Amino acid sequence: MRKLPIYAVALLFCLHLRAQVMPFKNYGIKDGLNDNNVQAVIRDNNGLLWLGTDFGVNWFDGKRFYQPQIKTNIGQFYVNGFYKDRSGTIWILTYFNGIYKYKDGRFTNYLVDTLLKDATINTVSDMMQVSNKKYVVIAHGCAYLFDGQKFSIFDPKNTVLKTNTNNAAQLPDETIVLSTDTGLFLYHFDKGKIKCSGHILNTLQTTQVLTTEKQLWVLTGNGVSSFDDTGNGLFSKTPKTYLPGKKIRNVAADKNGTIWGLIDNGTMWALSDTVFKIKNGEITQYTSRNGLPENIQQIYCDNEGLVWFANRKGVSLLGDEYYDFDAVKFGRTDEPVASLVNDPQNNIWLGTVYGLALKKNNRYFFYRNIGKQVIGYVSWLHKNKNGSVYAGTPIGILNINGASIRKLFNISSTAIGAGSEHQQWYGDINGDIWIDKGNSLRHVNIDHPINEMIMAIHAENKQLWVGYRDRGVVKYRIGRDSLFSIKEYGVKTGYRDFRIRSFAIDKKGNIIWGTRTNGAFVFSIAKDKEIAHLSSQNGLSANWVKDIYCDTDGKLYMATNNGVNIVSGDYKKPSIKQLKINNEAINRETNCIQKTGDVFYIGTNEGLLKWTPGNMHKDTVLPQIYFTHIDIQGQKTFSVAPYTANPGKISLPYDQHAISFEFAGISLKNPDNVRYHYILIGQDNEWGPVTEHNFVAYNLKPGNYTFKVAAENADGLWSRRPAVFHFIIKNPFWLTWWFILLVSLLIIWAAYSAYRYRLSKVLALEFLRNKISTDLHDDIGSTLSSISILSEVAIREKEQKSKRMLGEINERSHQLMEKMDDIVWSISSKNDTVGNLFVRIQQFASTVLEAKDIDYEVRVPEGVKEIKLDMQRRQHIYLILKEAINNLIKYSGCKMACINADYAGGLLNIEIADNGRGFDTKTASSGNGLQNMQKRADAIRGHLLIASAPGSGTRIILSVEIE
Repeated sequence: MRKLPIYAVALLFCLHLRAQVMPFKNYGIKDGLNDNNVQAVIRDNNGLLWLGTDFGVNWFDGKRFYQPQIKTNIGQFYVNGFYKDRSGTIWILTYFNGIYKYKDGRFTNYLVDTLLKDATINTVSDMMQVSNKKYVVIAHGCAYLFDGQKFSIFDPKNTVLKTNTNNAAQLPDETIVLSTDTGLFLYHFDKGKIKCSGHILNTLQTTQVLTTEKQLWVLTGNGVSSFDDTGNGLFSKTPKTYLPGKKIRNVAADKNGTIWGLIDNGTMWALSDTVFKIKNGEITQYTSRNGLPENIQQIYCDNEGLVWFANRKGVSLLGDEYYDFDAVKFGRTDEPVASLVNDPQNNIWLGTVYGLALKKNNRYFFYRNIGKQVIGYVSWLHKNKNGSVYAGTPIGILNINGASIRKLFNISSTAIGAGSEHQQWYGDINGDIWIDKGNSLRHVNIDHPINEMIMAIHAENKQLWVGYRDRGVVKYRIGRDSLFSIKEYGVKTGYRDFRIRSFAIDKKGNIIWGTRTNGAFVFSIAKDKEIAHLSSQNGLSANWVKDIYCDTDGKLYMATNNGVNIVSGDYKKPSIKQLKINNEAINRETNCIQKTGDVFYIGTNEGLLKWTPGNMHKDTVLPQIYFTHIDIQGQKTFSVAPYTANPGKISLPYDQHAISFEFAGISLKNPDNVRYHYILIGQDNEWGPVTEHNFVAYNLKPGNYTFKVAAENADGLWSRRPAVFHFIIKNPFWLTWWFILLVSLLIIWAAYSAYRYRLSKVLALEFLRNKISTDLHDDIGSTLSSISILSEVAIREKEQKSKRMLGEINERSHQLMEKMDDIVWSISSKNDTVGNLFVRIQQFASTVLEAKDIDYEVRVPEGVKEIKLDMQRRQHIYLILKEAINNLIKYSGCKMACINADYAGGLLNIEIADNGRGFDTKTASSGNGLQNMQKRADAIRGHLLIASAPGSGTRIILSVEIE
């Protein structure tokens, strides 16, 4: 295909100058600030940012705002400003409420006039420490000397000073400078007293004085003046004036000596604020078009190099100026940037959705047409080895030379790839491939053509790698006139989501394919295989990789639909970081990325982002770590002041064992990249892994514990000291030493008592055995001896006498059997109830009483029959009753007997009564029978009562305690 003739320079040519959007980060009510109208900002030695609003003070740790409670004297708590003295104490300057000192977690209020609590005299606008215990305080336009407790007029004798005083400062030689509506007043201490040493610039209204290491800056109605020598000859030289004719409202100096100031463009409610920066004598100005917030009220520069802007919509932060953004518009229409290239003159060409744009000297030139043809979507821009610039568009391949553009080939190319010998390969929207060898364009035949848009082409070692929009990648062998398929990487070979959108070659010769929905794949051309897959699962911020730039240091820069990702290290275990853009007005969707020198240019849907990595300075400030909340079992009885590093030590009861910690590492420069690790000594053996979470909860057993937590900033610096909290969870009372000792003693006592009880039972059993042995020996032994003697005598005697002896032998044998039967019955455990006892008594009584024709009655209630009796009581009761019945038969001469039993009050009561002749209990001798009965009653701790009188019968009552 022949080359087309050159067309005229673009028919549509427009010039636009765009303001660059700077990296401002804005915070307001939506982020937790209590009021958007921020009057003042300062940073304390703990790293916290203090913000003064119309409704009090806010503390900011980079992620969260907290409002400390401060009691006011009258009305609303309006904050005019802050001051940090030499010891790091923060002072709050208020409207109507004087000043507040914050020290050791307490706010202390001081009024200029304690008698006029609602007077404007207590409105303080400025403060400065001039000695260890003295401060200059500006209240309602008047200067006061404050000794830490009370106020006095600064120089009551100087009538010239009776003018509106605006500000105070101190030079390195300790000279005090007061800026007033009639110039500057100079003072010094002489033997502890204030003395005026000069009055200069008395024709000017000076609103602020600022001292730096080598300069004194004075604000007047005619710009800002700089005195470069703060020595003895300070005011003998003519100052250098910046921004003459401008009214400067506020200035501040950063840690590098750069001066920041605010130009007053009208009223205090003016929206078109202008901030200026003076660095090395050069002035840079910022307005709302650069992203500057409106209604700036104060500028504050902290020790991290961050610049804060208090304004009526919150507070704004300007950190490292490492990026700026141009909103690229043609008229009112956004120009989404799809491709980028720098030409030989280092101008930046932008391929947009609607055509081409050239950025030259911070101006944009737009090219929408070639002749009568609309350029349309620019798929790619490319600069070859010779420096020639090409563009792929729907109307053809364009050649860019300076400011002129011509159509080179009439094909709708969507991809370009450089080959050897100055060859260029083109892919088009229909899947066709073309080759340009420098003098002609030729269509290349494909053995198995694919009708799919080509998104990437790379030629190497007589092989052509082609990435298709929805069909993956095909590797071809380059023939003389054709391409022959070698291998396909797509659905058929296991790559189901391999829709190509970009590619790049890294310094090792690997090819990286960016996809629409599956991140990026790294292929080794030499090994002909995939070696890594990068996606959101291992750190990418998004899986739509639109463009890839490979730097000479091996890093990959990926433009995704969710920002730019920087990939370094081993592809299998990559380190992936995201380019942080603070400004919410800048679209996060990026389309392309190109590097020129040390600067990256990034195309977005709304314009061009310029990123200078060299301006990103490391955060060298160690992050401080504090507890923000400690919760113990949800109890309100314990609380820790927010931002406390060492709350001390507490002791908790055993039932308060659920404890949680919330903490904050303060790094205002990169708060989202602060990480933590912690250890609970008493449970953990080593520090835990690094995490982004700032909350941890435990459910603990009793013991001694120490919780420690440290913070790491974005550049790997750790807290100098961890935050520490000591606590003890007490044992429950049943695990305390005194309770364990008491229980141990009780167990010992119980064991000893059990031993004694068992021993008593053993002894009782032994006693019973001895008694049974004695009974057997005494009763049965004597009986058997009698039987033996009578038997021998009977053998020798005559028959009549022998019969009598044998009868006696028989009788004694029956007695022996009866006694043996009594012993066996008393021992048997089957007879352990009162019912069994009375069955035995009734058997005995029936035998002996019926033989004497004595009527009898036995009465035992059913409930009493079930009462248990141990062996000892059972035997003694039985023998007592048996003896009583025998006595009844022998001596009473009765005709009627009654045996009763009942149970009441723990006593078993048994009564044997007869209607016999009775006897006098006082005169009757107590024979062996009565004595034995009494002994047996005593043995079972019973009570035996014998009631009788002559002619009145006899009653024997036995009472025994039964458990």
